Amino acid sequence: MKRTFPIIFTLIALSIVGMLFIQITWLQGLFILSRNQLTEKVNQSVVSVSNDIGKRMNSGLSFRFPKRGMGMNPDYHMHNFEETTISDVYNQNELNKKIGEAFTKYGIQELHYEFAIADKKGNIELKSKRFDDFYTEDVNTVEIRVSVIPQDIIEPAGPFETLILVVPNVRLYLLHSLQWIIIGAFLFILIVLAAFFITVRSLFTQKKLNEIKRDFINNMTHELKTPLATISLAVDALKSPKVQGDAKSVDYFSTIIKEENVRMNKHVEVILQSAHLEKKEYQLNKTEVDVHDLIFGVLDSFKLQLDAKPSSINTKFEAIPSVIEADEEHILHVFSNLIDNAIKYSKDTIELSIATRVVGTKMEIQIKDAGIGMSQDTVKRIFEKFYRAHTGNVHNVKGFGLGMSYVKWVIDIHKGKIQVQSEEGKGTTITISLPTI
Repeated sequence: MKRTFPIIFTLIALSIVGMLFIQITWLQGLFILSRNQLTEKVNQSVVSVSNDIGKRMNSGLSFRFPKRGMGMNPDYHMHNFEETTISDVYNQNELNKKIGEAFTKYGIQELHYEFAIADKKGNIELKSKRFDDFYTEDVNTVEIRVSVIPQDIIEPAGPFETLILVVPNVRLYLLHSLQWIIIGAFLFILIVLAAFFITVRSLFTQKKLNEIKRDFINNMTHELKTPLATISLAVDALKSPKVQGDAKSVDYFSTIIKEENVRMNKHVEVILQSAHLEKKEYQLNKTEVDVHDLIFGVLDSFKLQLDAKPSSINTKFEAIPSVIEADEEHILHVFSNLIDNAIKYSKDTIELSIATRVVGTKMEIQIKDAGIGMSQDTVKRIFEKFYRAHTGNVHNVKGFGLGMSYVKWVIDIHKGKIQVQSEEGKGTTITISLPTI
């Protein structure tokens, strides 16, 4: 797994990068294609308008009266013959209407535009209101210029008047028109990235599970092998005629066999509890349970361990009433696990404080020790299945890493809460909150 994981990760990462590159390239190509198609439609629309205007124009001279406001003498009569211009035939609104109709014909009626008419010398003679605002050489602007050629010209030769059309904010229009395609493409990219993340996380999880499995098998083998070896030695000793003739020796070795058998049964019980946790198979047998009596019973069961070291046990039971509705067997195992941990991870002296009180509709049980404590990282992971804190060379404590996950499971199915506070070298405080009757 250690060798194949980097290869798998690299291959998946390269595949994802390649797919993202292809997707982004495709989007860029689609954007360019859509821009070219839009430019072509705009160009066709302008050509259509130019041809329509050219039908009403002619290349001959027209009889024109002088425009008003030229300061001429009213009695002075001048007849002027000049070529007809587009501004003579159309006004701004009429041109705007023609362009709008052409845009509608080619399906781009939502496109914003500005226009102008330039004379033969290139001077603007007619323009829309905001033409000057958008008449720039910005790459985000499409500019179309089409010469307006009168219909009666046999051989077109310039110069001619020019219809100029400017389409600003083309990129925004294209993004709006392609929004669902772009959204779909980005959703696909997100799905691919999510699949990559899930795959990598699954690989890490699998790697972690393999390590946990290996550690669990090693711990289980050691925990079961030790009592079996002790029982085997005790049985061999009982077969000795010398031991058989001594009642005290027989009783001593029988007690050893009994204790090691109880120890093995505890290990088996922990493993069975883990199986129930994994399958989520449980059925609570709730009865009225006196918490104080349960705690005293658990302390009595650890009398030998407590007598093996200098011990100080302080109890402060203030919970009245001390009865809750719970599964007695599961709650008993919870207190047994917590007190067992407090003893195993103690220092040279066992200092244990147990307190209870009623807060509202909850009973709080606090178990506090002055042991080696835990780091904050361990506190965060203490309820993970098979997780065991590293205790270094100071305390060679064995176990399966199932006790605290079982405790959390029991408290949860009883609709309670559990909190852990700990500091390295100063001890651990565990507070349990369970509903009262």
